[in-house]
Parts: sequence; structure tokens; C-alpha cells
Amino acid sequence: MVAAAGGLGHSWVMANLESPEKPPRVQTRILAAPKIRQVYWCDFWRDAHLPEMWKTRPVVVLSYNNHLHSPCLVIPLSTVDHDPKDPWAYKLRFEIDGVASWAVCNMPSTVAPSRFTQFSGAIPLMPPADFNEILARLMKWLPRPFPLPNG
Repeated sequence: MVAAAGGLGHSWVMANLESPEKPPRVQTRILAAPKIRQVYWCDFWRDAHLPEMWKTRPVVVLSYNNHLHSPCLVIPLSTVDHDPKDPWAYKLRFEIDGVASWAVCNMPSTVAPSRFTQFSGAIPLMPPADFNEILARLMKWLPRPFPLPNG
């Protein structure tokens, strides 16, 4: 059994949990299911714990068979300059609303489409070259499968 964070016992953790209510189902603000490579504004969690993503920021949709009410896999984007030596940060070749952005490839997130807001005008579509580079960096960040014994 894994010890609770900070050496706190199981009974303390259980006694101090919030009520097990389900979170609310929030109405979507977008009209159609998000598609792979589309870029949206995403309202990340307000109660985030650093280094988790927080605040409203752009994201690119990675998952490809999405619905308006099903989870969506995204990579967050940042307008803050990142260290060019950071292997997980990728400077996009195209600008979003005229602003240079970086993909934070080691922070994939599963979010509800109700967190998305469309940019004004047409929904930006990430160019294939940028999208492929994001996927390549994400795949490098993820672990490799363990070898299995034969038979």
C-alpha cells in the first residue's frame, strides 16, 4: 500500500476528504465536436497545484474521435518564451492571433470540451508539420513499453 503524502495516515485523509459529490456537467460553449489539430482557448483548473496547468490558455486537440460531451486530449500552449534547450517545449512555426507560442509537450491533459472557447473567427488549425513535431516530442516523453517474456 502506498503511504499518504506527507506521512499522513489513511484515516486522516479519509476524514478530511470533501464530500464525494460528482462535479457538475457544464454546457459547452462550442457548437461542434472538437477535431484533431484544432486550437481553442481552454479554461484550466482554478484550483491547480503548481506545476499543473492553470488559467485560460490555448491548447491543441490531440485526440481524433471527439464528441461534444466526451473527454478530449490536448497539449497546452504558452505565450511565454521557453528555453530553446528544453526538449519538451516546441516553438510553433505559426502564430496564434498574431502571438508566438510554444507547445508544452510534456503536459498532456484530458479535459471536457465545455472548457473550450473558440477564437474569434475561424477555428485555427495547427499545420501538420507543427502537429507532428508535438506528437514526436510527446512520444519521446512517454515511457517505452516493457519487454514481455515470450510464451
